[in-house]
Amino acid sequence: MQLNARHIQVITLVILFTILGGQAIWIYNLYEAQHRLITQVKDEALLTAILQEHRYRHETMGGTIVSNPRFHEGDTSRYITKTITLIDTSFQVQFDRYDPYGDVKLSQFILKDHLPINITMLDSIFKKELSNRGVKEASTYIEYIDLKNDEVLQHSKPDKTTAEYTASELVIIDIFNTLGVKGYIQISSTAILMTMAIQLVLTALLILICSFFLTIIIRTFFIREKTEKMRQDSVNTMTHEFKRPLSVAVSKMALIPYYLQKGNTDRVQHYAEQSLLELQKLNTYTERIQKLSNNERETIKLHKEHIDIEDFFTSFVKKYEAVEEKTVVINLLMNTSQTNVYADLLHFANIMDNLIENAIKYSREDGVQIDIRVSDERNKLRISVKDNGLGIAEKDIPRIFQKFYRSEDKSIRHKTGFGLGLTYVKALIEAHAAEIKVESKLGIETKFTVYFPIQNDAE
Repeated sequence: MQLNARHIQVITLVILFTILGGQAIWIYNLYEAQHRLITQVKDEALLTAILQEHRYRHETMGGTIVSNPRFHEGDTSRYITKTITLIDTSFQVQFDRYDPYGDVKLSQFILKDHLPINITMLDSIFKKELSNRGVKEASTYIEYIDLKNDEVLQHSKPDKTTAEYTASELVIIDIFNTLGVKGYIQISSTAILMTMAIQLVLTALLILICSFFLTIIIRTFFIREKTEKMRQDSVNTMTHEFKRPLSVAVSKMALIPYYLQKGNTDRVQHYAEQSLLELQKLNTYTERIQKLSNNERETIKLHKEHIDIEDFFTSFVKKYEAVEEKTVVINLLMNTSQTNVYADLLHFANIMDNLIENAIKYSREDGVQIDIRVSDERNKLRISVKDNGLGIAEKDIPRIFQKFYRSEDKSIRHKTGFGLGLTYVKALIEAHAAEIKVESKLGIETKFTVYFPIQNDAE
């Protein structure tokens, strides 16, 4: 199956959207995973905060709470009795021996009257523990709850908060299951995205790299396809241009034997001259194609000489004003202090021939007026060729020097041409270390300006 431009475009877009979709799903799953992770660590962070806050209050009290377990050796019962000794009293408490926080719960119960829980400090420690676990800049608050009456005794929540918070598991903090603490955290998207910073950067980099290379692939394919189309158009044009002089020459030569038998030498000479003229045209086409096919700068060999500017352009104007196809009027304005230009005569003539022939070819049916101006500009010889022809569309101007390129404009398209002339001109100009610029207004005029370096001595 041969893929065309449309197929490549669709396939590339499918690949790109598949990559984007896959990365979007991956980011979403990663976001959810980070959300679940934060939800899990908040319980651990709250428990650690409770223990640290308790330790602070216990140390503030001077560590006056002492407990002695009462159980016999070999006793494996789950519930045990402890004797609690304070400064001025003692009492016994029974609780689960396998509860790792039993001592803390008992201590919390005793401390609550002497030194109540510090909700503000607990909230601060809770936030710090969350930060240590990778949850940065989270908004939190704590509730101190009376479980027996199901009411909040204290909280660190702002008075006018409307944001949605996620609650931790209830942590019972006394031995009699009457007091509990809950931690609340607002999990903002910013906080989660900050934990995903590296993954997001890598994802963006992957998408950019894929997009870049896919764009290069599409661009390369389209350029090749367009070049191939232009080349094919040029081949078709070339075939047409070759066929016409051949057909005319064959038809003329076919009549020569007939008129030889008749003894009509005038007719024989006429048809022979016409055939020779058509074959010369064919030879000219062949030579031009050969030159244009070898137009790389490194293959162009220059044989520079000093060319008299006035003589060259005077004879040049006479040659083109004598053409029969169209009425050609050429205005030559010489405004230069230079008497000669140092260049390859053949290639210099080819440059000017191509510019003038294009001006004539792409002119209106009633004829063409061409202005040639030669002047000095910043140590360079400035040669401009301006016509009043069909002009060049603005979108075509950057591409007119590309090999095989021909405008899609119908008024230009029907003119015969190979799409190689200006490519050849640019190659010759660059070989001379010169420059060429083009200005055009569609349907009004076109001006080509060539800047040749001024050099008086032979290289």
